Amino acid sequence: MKNPTFLLSLALALTACQLATALPTTVPNSTESPTNTPSLLPDTSPTPVYTATIPASTSELEGTILQPGFSILKFATLYRPTALTFDLNGNVLVASADSNIYILSDNNKDGHADTQSIFASGYYIPLGLTVHPVTGEVYVSYQGAIAVLSDSDQDGKSDSSHILVEGLPSTGRHQNNNLEFGIDGWLYMGMGSTCDACAETDARNATIMRFNIETGEKEIYASGMRNPFDIAFHPITGELFATDNGRDDLGLGAPQEELNLIIQNGNYGFPNCWDAQDTPGCEGTIPAVGFFEPHSSADGLDFYTGTQFPSQYQNNAFVGIFGSWLNPSLETGVKRVILTSQNRTYTSEVSWFVKFPKGVMPLPIQFGNDGALYVGDYINDAVYRISYGVP
Repeated sequence: MKNPTFLLSLALALTACQLATALPTTVPNSTESPTNTPSLLPDTSPTPVYTATIPASTSELEGTILQPGFSILKFATLYRPTALTFDLNGNVLVASADSNIYILSDNNKDGHADTQSIFASGYYIPLGLTVHPVTGEVYVSYQGAIAVLSDSDQDGKSDSSHILVEGLPSTGRHQNNNLEFGIDGWLYMGMGSTCDACAETDARNATIMRFNIETGEKEIYASGMRNPFDIAFHPITGELFATDNGRDDLGLGAPQEELNLIIQNGNYGFPNCWDAQDTPGCEGTIPAVGFFEPHSSADGLDFYTGTQFPSQYQNNAFVGIFGSWLNPSLETGVKRVILTSQNRTYTSEVSWFVKFPKGVMPLPIQFGNDGALYVGDYINDAVYRISYGVP
């Protein structure tokens, strides 16, 4: 997302089934052929034709372009969702621009939320949510800080909280973004830049940071990213990936938005290097492994590890394309990225997984425990659920 603080202010201001034909393999003749004597006539029996089974589908968002067999339902109405995750019971946790964290449940499994309530309140511009995989504690990244929330009596409301990190640089164009736990137990988070294109005075800006939740140790893991809005770990290799959005002052044609493979101590070139990063002064910087349209705002990121989608989607990356204030004609939706390992990095094949109608701007995306993709529509106050088949 280009500028969550600015966007929030602006928004508040503007307010075949399988076909197998069973046919006889021989044609009756009035005169029988001698036993074991092959026919000299060509076999004209039709070969059975098989087509892939595509499940029934439905769409509750008119104008959406889906892949065959997929459905989209409006899971919930919720004010300007900014982050999504799932608790250990499979409930959906959603951060909102109204400073609340909501908890949603689909008890009858029809693809629509049956209950919605406030889990916690008071978190200004919460752009990140994740859940500790063991304790179930909820980690919230909001302007300048990270808080840890607990629900000890499991009543769907946070009953205690404490600050894990505070004093993060949060003034300017961007702030601290989404966060995830790595397999090493550290908490990783993207930190945006204070500006469109400048040399930062605080080394923590325009970086990926990580935090040891046991000792309080914190460090810059990688640098040179203008606004790494979301991060995700590859389900097979454990490697860290991040989306990033380029500067806005070079016209509508450059630079491209990015998907980056994050290497510890790597420099990704912001503010002076972009795209191929092969110009003088960019030596040693790391170019992206996947690219998206300039200024399209590549934001939410997650890998598919479920079994609900067809098998060819397994371990693909999915990226939410928010759209552009600079170029409103750009399409929005979710891109699918097929990554191929090559020479200690990756090549990528990028295509549309879903295109949304004009006016829909997805910000957070996250796969649920049920294998469906949940998408937060920041502009239209909605959470959508995309599944293979119905619901």
